[in-house]
Formats: sequence, structure tokens, C-alpha cells
Amino acid sequence: MARHTQQEIPVIDFSAYSLDKDTVCKENVQALVDEIHQAFSNTGFVYLENHGVDSAKVRRMYEVSKKFFALPKETKMKSCSDLAVSEHGYVQVEQEKTNPQLPHGDLKESYNYIRCLKSKKMPDEDLPELREVMDDFYKVCTKLTQRVLEIMAMGLNIEPSFFSKAHKGILDGDNETCLRTLYYPAVSTDCQMKAGQERCGEHTDYGSITLLFQDDAGGLEVMNTQGNYIAATPIENTIVINLGDLMQRWTADTLKATKHRVVVPKLDEGTQRERQSIAYFVTPDKDFMIECLDNSNKYPPVKADDYLKSPIPPLMSVWKTVTSILQSKQMTISNSY
Repeated sequence: MARHTQQEIPVIDFSAYSLDKDTVCKENVQALVDEIHQAFSNTGFVYLENHGVDSAKVRRMYEVSKKFFALPKETKMKSCSDLAVSEHGYVQVEQEKTNPQLPHGDLKESYNYIRCLKSKKMPDEDLPELREVMDDFYKVCTKLTQRVLEIMAMGLNIEPSFFSKAHKGILDGDNETCLRTLYYPAVSTDCQMKAGQERCGEHTDYGSITLLFQDDAGGLEVMNTQGNYIAATPIENTIVINLGDLMQRWTADTLKATKHRVVVPKLDEGTQRERQSIAYFVTPDKDFMIECLDNSNKYPPVKADDYLKSPIPPLMSVWKTVTSILQSKQMTISNSY
């Protein structure tokens, strides 16, 4: 049985389908199926424990990422993302504005890795290990993602491989699933937040599911079913998983995409420490047709890529409507943690 944190987000034991297991008896995962389905039908967020992702690989991602963010700004800018092509590459502090209603951009920087792109900017001369480490971690996240998607499909009483087939191109096909490593600078007298600014503004993700690895600094908050924000306090060796808008549409609102944000925790010493996180934003293959799984036609069928780059998703509206404004201000809106 799933246990709940004081903040109402369930902690689910994934050992029945862990990456540590080469073979799994599907009959033995029904309890896990039920727990995942209930959580995603209500809170839209879970902590996953005993998932099988090697903690050494997570630490290595943090270490190499921090080396990148410590590089001089002019060096990092050589790998700056080209929004006219994709989100791959470096995003500087305040370039991204996750909640367009806030007066300032997010107080964070990030690097996005999209594996399918044949030509992508990487800091190979300045930090050659970043490419190898991110590519390896991308593969690990993909493997866990496929297992989570199978469990979700079983909870919806559809073919277990349905979602996996819709994402079969993550590693080698036409699919823009994104691995993002993020760095939030410490807030102090030397680096102050502006009035109304947040580390990451309120938003929902726009894809299928998101895997989030967070350090122990805290700051992630999730809106509960009563409409109040609660802390998603870091729990060692767990992965936070949540759903995106596309999955909610796909399931005709059976499963929920939940609003969340990242704030600066209040500490007694007056200085808020730096924060690191790693997010793996999962999207279907670009040509896959998204249709309501219950045949209700609550939402009309749409190709995944058309939906993700249309004005419909709240965080992707900028792609077609205000691209020129964003480029002039060097600001974008997208998934973020």
C-alpha cells in the first residue's frame, strides 16, 4: 500500500517493476497498478521509491551539470538554445518565464538535451563529459519511463504496451523528449530576487509524464485537490513523477495534470541555498495521433507534434503567436523545474 507524506503526495514502492528486475510477472504488479492509477487520478503527482535507477548515475549528473553551470557565461552561451529549431541547449538565468503573469523571468538556468536531433550544440571543447553523461542518463530515464507507461496503461485497462508504442521513438526516432538539468543560484545579498519573481512560476507540464530528480534543497510546491500549494519535500532516493496536459487530454481528464511551481524556502539564516534538479520531460512520437482513450471524443484527435507546438498548451503558446517578441526579449516559456 502506498504511504502518504504529510503533504498528501503518495510515496509508491516500485520494486515490483523496478529496473533491477530483468523479468517481471505482470500478475504481481496489480497492487502497483492500482496505486499509480489512483494517484494520477487524484493528485497527479507521486514519489517513486525502489525504482532501480542507480544513485551513482544521479550524482554524476549533478556533478557534471554543476561544472557546466560554473563555466563563464560566454562559454555557456556558445551552446545557447535556438528556439526557432528546438529547445535543445543552454537557457540562461531569467530567459525563461514559466508563468507569463509574473513580472520577471525565472531565477534559474538550465541545459536541455534532446537526443533525436542529428545536429545539436554541445560544449564538447569545454566540458566533453557532458554529452556522454547526459546521453547515458537519458537512456536510463527512457527505460524507467517505458515501465511507468506500461503500469499506467494497465490501470486504464488498455493494452499494456499502448503508451510504450506511442513513445517508441524516444531513443532513435522522431521524438523530442527532453532531458533538462537545472541550476537555481543561491539567494543572498549578492544575488537577490526581484519583487514578484520566483525560481519557477506556476505551470502544468505539457507532455505525457515527467520524471524529476531533486536535491535536498527543497522549494517544489504542488497544488492539492483543495487548490492550495503544498511542499513536495525532497525524499532521498525517490523520483517525483507527474503528468502533463497531453496525458490528461489523452485520457479524457481521467488522469490529472497538476499545477506546480518552485519557490525559495524560508531559512532562518537569511540566505537561501542553491538548488539543482534534473527533469525528464516525456512526449509521444511526433506523428502519433492522440485520441481520447475512452472513445468519448471529448477532445478532437490531434497529432502529438501539432498539439505540443500549437497555441493550445498553455506553456507552448509562444511558439506560434509571440515568437518574435520572445526573441527580442531573449525570453521563452516552457516546461521547467
